[in-house]
Amino acid sequence: MFIQRLDPAKLESEYGIGVQGLYPWEGVVNTPFGSAWAVVPPLGSTKHHTHQEGETFFVARGRGVIRVADDTTEIGSGDVIFLPPFDHHTLTNTSETEDLLFLTVWWEDRKLWADPAGETAVAAAPNPTAVAAAPNPTAEAAVRARRTLVTAAPPTPNGDLHLGHLSGPYLAGDVIARYLRSRGVEARYVFGSDDNQSYVKTNGERLGLGPNEAADFLAGEIEKTLAAAEIELDAFTRPNASPYHRDLVQAFFLRLYESGQLVAREAPSPYCPRCEIYLYEAHIRGGCPHCGATSGGNCCEECCRPNDCIDLIDPVCTHCGGTPEPRLYTRLYFPLSRHVTALREFWLRTAMNPRLRSLCEQVVEAGLPDIAVTHPADWGIPVPVGGFEAQRIWVWCEMAPRYLAYAREVCDVAGVSAAEASWERFWKSPEASVVQCFGSDNGFFYGLLVPAMLQAFDPDIRLPEALVMNEFYRLDGKKFSTSRQHAIWGREMVAEVPADEVRFYLAWSAPEVEGTNFTRHEFDETIEREVRQGFGGWLASLAAKVTARHGGAVPWTGDWTEDHRRFYRRIEQLSAEVAEGYEPKTFSLQRAARGLAELVRAARRFGAAESGWLRVEARGEERRTGVALELLAAKQLAVLAGPLMPSFAAALWRALGYSTPFSEQRYEERPDWVPGGQRIGDLAGALPTRRTEAKAAAGHVAAEAVSVEGRPGAA
Repeated sequence: MFIQRLDPAKLESEYGIGVQGLYPWEGVVNTPFGSAWAVVPPLGSTKHHTHQEGETFFVARGRGVIRVADDTTEIGSGDVIFLPPFDHHTLTNTSETEDLLFLTVWWEDRKLWADPAGETAVAAAPNPTAVAAAPNPTAEAAVRARRTLVTAAPPTPNGDLHLGHLSGPYLAGDVIARYLRSRGVEARYVFGSDDNQSYVKTNGERLGLGPNEAADFLAGEIEKTLAAAEIELDAFTRPNASPYHRDLVQAFFLRLYESGQLVAREAPSPYCPRCEIYLYEAHIRGGCPHCGATSGGNCCEECCRPNDCIDLIDPVCTHCGGTPEPRLYTRLYFPLSRHVTALREFWLRTAMNPRLRSLCEQVVEAGLPDIAVTHPADWGIPVPVGGFEAQRIWVWCEMAPRYLAYAREVCDVAGVSAAEASWERFWKSPEASVVQCFGSDNGFFYGLLVPAMLQAFDPDIRLPEALVMNEFYRLDGKKFSTSRQHAIWGREMVAEVPADEVRFYLAWSAPEVEGTNFTRHEFDETIEREVRQGFGGWLASLAAKVTARHGGAVPWTGDWTEDHRRFYRRIEQLSAEVAEGYEPKTFSLQRAARGLAELVRAARRFGAAESGWLRVEARGEERRTGVALELLAAKQLAVLAGPLMPSFAAALWRALGYSTPFSEQRYEERPDWVPGGQRIGDLAGALPTRRTEAKAAAGHVAAEAVSVEGRPGAA
């Protein structure tokens, strides 16, 4: 049996009256509510205050007057008073000789909180506890898929990855997958090397290697760079080593052919008599027939529109520089114009940025072309159709079934039972969705060719819900280029500075709808301002504040001011803005990175303004609430930074005193508190260390020379 007795010697000053805390009872029981005896002396009064908890007063002895907002009511022994969250109230003892004794019980119920306008939602309700939760600005209107396949355009293994590569689909896909997992979605991120590209063979020749040897070596280098940049994949596939890729590609191709979706046609194509080879893709270069820019074979990087190589302006062979001549070849074509109606329906349903949408409509207005899907070549997957054995399936026809093979491989990674393991688990299930990330030079293929081919293969396939496309990233004003060695290589960069800082800046300067530019000066300046001084300076200040005022333990909330409520709503708003930046349908790395920085700026401004309460002794309850809100902002920084800055987020989570793995933390529609009493560590130490760490103490502030404040309590 455990007994606590009302003891005047145990009364502590809270809210201007004497309070003896009861529950939670340390060492005995941790209740979901708090409670305390409260004593108002003769003619005394509680301070006029408000807090986020709902509260009930049970009057045990004495009489008085309670004021809620502008309403006053006499109360006495036996009365029970319910006070909704954020109702300003005060209780006055009207007796000149007798104490007013009451038991207060408080608990936090977010359903009783605020409506979207920020006003109390339940004040006039006859049964406040029955009022439903008010709409939350961070809540999604749409039902989320239970599982999502996230893919990125496969890198061609003709060189390692530079920052231009990382700034595009590879970082985007990683961020989306991590974010979706924080929302409870089974998100699988997968892509692989594009081994059958003609560029693999031409690069191998330059290195003195065969195409397989070159692909194996460079794909291995690409994997190392992805890992160094903390891009976390469920699978990095090698198409020619995959147990599913080749078979699926040939079955896919054969079904298209047998169903009449592919047609044989004789047409002129460029041929180099000096090199004695058919020219396409990497083997030919000329002026784009649509925009005039210098273009490789089959697609222009500038206007993103396709060509058939024979229509290039002033073409040359890339091997010898000679002028090609036209020769007749019979190849298999995919008549894209047959699928214009299905494509228009797809564009209505899927999310894509205006740049991609306008490209799709531009190509349709110009007339959808017939696309050659086989080429006379000796590198790639053989065509499984009689009479075409000497030709190879074009990699962009291979690309559509490649994504089906990805889905099948992910089933193995996820341990799906043999009976359920199928590419259909992601591509045909109403519980699943697909998100594809790629650069603008691939816009035609992902916006038109691949979806048309998938629908031609199986009309029941559920096409991607979002196409996330980026523009080119430039280095000192010029395109990143592997072939010209104009690049900052990804692994070299993350060997010098932490991956989280690289990821943050790539998001900050992401080429979303227009080309953007990387300079080392701008990188250093932004990281110092936003991360080292911004994040680090605020976190150091907050840690010092908690140590000095609360002995290193998280304070419980106390009295709330309107500034507190506004800041809490600002945390909600910024959380929603960052989440919107991570959502596949509204994806914006820039918006997410800037939202994180603004959360820190808002918290820093709030903390500076709250420091004024240090000069008012009676405002300890307000000081507690202010620090608890700053810690809540720090927790949200960890949760929201998780998809973009995973190592920093996990370290900050631990520094906030959490023992549960960060990977288990889920996004919260309404941010919940860092638990009162939980001990924090070195918050600023969560930032990754660098080689030049001399500036680490720059934002550190001296501990405030004030006494440790308070136990929780509501009155």
